[in-house]
Amino acid sequence: MTEEDRDWPDPPLESDRDAGRLRVRLLCSAVVFVAFVALSWNYAGEVLAMLWPPHESLSRWFTLVLLQLMGYVVLPLLVGGFLGDLVYDRFVDE
Repeated sequence: MTEEDRDWPDPPLESDRDAGRLRVRLLCSAVVFVAFVALSWNYAGEVLAMLWPPHESLSRWFTLVLLQLMGYVVLPLLVGGFLGDLVYDRFVDE
């Protein structure tokens, strides 16, 4: 094995991945999503009112909708995945 192979190991195969860790990550992401929506409910209502109905420039409208949706998807997945790993390592994987 060369020095480069030790520095950059291959990702685990499908059979090597832990399904329990994935479940904990998804559960934590769902909890973070619900908390995020609950905390920003007024903002989400204002944004929905501004974005609906679509405006005459559909490309600009579509970009704004995608940015809002990505904010509500990516943030909970990132934070939930991080918290899920912490919870799994601390409580589940003993």
